[in-house]
Amino acid sequence: MPRRPNRVANFSPPLQSNSTCALCQRQVPEHLITLHHLKPREKGGKAEHRTPLCKPCHKQIHATYGNTDLARVYDSLEALRAAPLLQPFLKWIRKQSPDRNFKTIRAKDHPHHGRRRY
Repeated sequence: MPRRPNRVANFSPPLQSNSTCALCQRQVPEHLITLHHLKPREKGGKAEHRTPLCKPCHKQIHATYGNTDLARVYDSLEALRAAPLLQPFLKWIRKQSPDRNFKTIRAKDHPHHGRRRY
């Protein structure tokens, strides 16, 4: 019986495409990119006003600020990049490996801190 060629040796995994987080500017795998409404939907935000953020940045924004603050003060990338409470996080995240996701804890002064989610 003739041997079949080894197909595994010729197999190369598909290249994973990367995308850029609009907040931290890191190149991250596409599966870690989410779309953030610059103005929250509950405050009238539209789908056209979404921006790509990596999951850690997106989670950190919502752990730090409530939707009212996001709608009133932080409704642009420039405002988010300059937000004082995000500066330590942005300095830290830029040094992290782009393919990792992190646990995020809600800020103590967040409007919903202490509320249980079911």
